[in-house]
Amino acid sequence: MGHATDIISNEDLKNSELPTIHEGEDDATALMHAMQRKDIIEEKAAGLPFVLLPHRPNYVMPFAYTDRPYEDPYAEFLQDEWPGFKKLESIFQISVKYQLAQLDEANKYRIYVAYTNKSYWQVYNEDLSRPFRETNHEPELILQMSPGWDFVNRVTLSLNHQSNGQYQGFSRSWNRVIAGFYHVEGDSVYGIEPWWRLPEDQSDDPDDPKDDDNPDIYKYVGYANFIWYKRFGTQSLVLTFGNNLDLDENKGWQNIEWNFPLTPRLRGFIQWHEGYGHSLIEYNQYQRRLGVGIKITDYL
Repeated sequence: MGHATDIISNEDLKNSELPTIHEGEDDATALMHAMQRKDIIEEKAAGLPFVLLPHRPNYVMPFAYTDRPYEDPYAEFLQDEWPGFKKLESIFQISVKYQLAQLDEANKYRIYVAYTNKSYWQVYNEDLSRPFRETNHEPELILQMSPGWDFVNRVTLSLNHQSNGQYQGFSRSWNRVIAGFYHVEGDSVYGIEPWWRLPEDQSDDPDDPKDDDNPDIYKYVGYANFIWYKRFGTQSLVLTFGNNLDLDENKGWQNIEWNFPLTPRLRGFIQWHEGYGHSLIEYNQYQRRLGVGIKITDYL
């Protein structure tokens, strides 16, 4: 998939229409210009055929090390034949969206359909023939709003399904309605993404395909994502976390990420994750994970 600016002709989008990020510009102004550029490019690209827009970051993380590989369902199934997962693996994410509709002439209200694929690849595990140990699929239907309020710059409402596409003891999935509220202040973006999980049936039969695979997932990942994005010149720091807000059995997760430029189009990043929910299969296992990767597209 090419960048939108590669496909759009000069007649559709001249460079002069895009806010320019100048060297020496203060971080707050640079952040504002970056957001304006993204909005303009997405608006123009949405009307073109054969264009899929980036949704979440698209990246390759060739080196991701965890202190506790999750092996319970696999070891139980294969027993003595199970050689075990390696602590070092690779992760990659592909995330795209497509604009279905523009609801007003000012283009402040848009409807998107999106899909995110996040895969965990045991590429260094020759004993297991280098398998993909886990892949999470996440289709969404999103209403994006830019109401122009001082305290909330952008609002989203999405219908979200997340699944690892497995069966019986390996299956993990849930359906949610997710709201998003985002505020820009100086060189930072603050966000909160609360959700409500759609109820699912529970059965006494563990092999029932209609059974809720993970009824207690909220105890580990909480009821919302909290986001802080801060810009430092051409670099950025992103902190995301969640918590179940249970004082007696407190659980949650936190993720911190440092992004820096490699080329005009590629960014390097270092990511640290601690807690639960790094993937669906291991939502209830506490882990520490350090990764190094390259982003093809970022949020901004």
